[in-house]
Amino acid sequence: DGGGRYVLGDEIARGGMGAVFRATDTTLGREVAVKVLQEKFAPDSGTARRFADEAHIAAQLQHPGIPPVHDYGTLPDGRPFLAMKLIKGDTLDDLLKQRPDPAADRGRFVATFEAVCQAVAYAHANGVIHRDLKPANVMVGKFGEVQVMDWGLAKVLASGGRQPPESAATDPDATTGGTEVRSLRDSDDQFTQAGSVLGTPAYMSPEQALGESD
Repeated sequence: DGGGRYVLGDEIARGGMGAVFRATDTTLGREVAVKVLQEKFAPDSGTARRFADEAHIAAQLQHPGIPPVHDYGTLPDGRPFLAMKLIKGDTLDDLLKQRPDPAADRGRFVATFEAVCQAVAYAHANGVIHRDLKPANVMVGKFGEVQVMDWGLAKVLASGGRQPPESAATDPDATTGGTEVRSLRDSDDQFTQAGSVLGTPAYMSPEQALGESD
């Protein structure tokens, strides 16, 4: 029971920090996805704080390619959960594995890749780096929706991560929509030591794999 409002159903995915369940929002009568911190992590652990940060960062990234966060709360046992849009479809990883050869349905995959690029570009423009971008973290819906999932390792750059283009110098809303994405943590120092490696090795940029966090 997700805080009384959400009735959990079948588990549909599991990651490093949380398990995702199909659920019913009893207040609005709709299907949603509810991500719950795994039981092996204590409610006051660093992983729990990172889980909370994922909810807050994803909620502030409002883009068609990023699933909207509807709610955040705690279960009766103290574990946090977040409710978000339920995407009915397949991961990009599964779709790629189903191809009979790399040329099959190439146009569709290029369009999916472009949608991922647009979502990531939006996040970068707001100073947010995903840090675990891979096909398994991209959902492709039955009606063409492309969603970049799992922002649990995302980092908000203190400086916003970029210099605004000259055209935006006199318009503070031109690049970020007037919203500065904020993290619950000032830096990674509370959770990881400098130089530690986060993410999935096969999909890391060289500097990420080397632990060059700056």
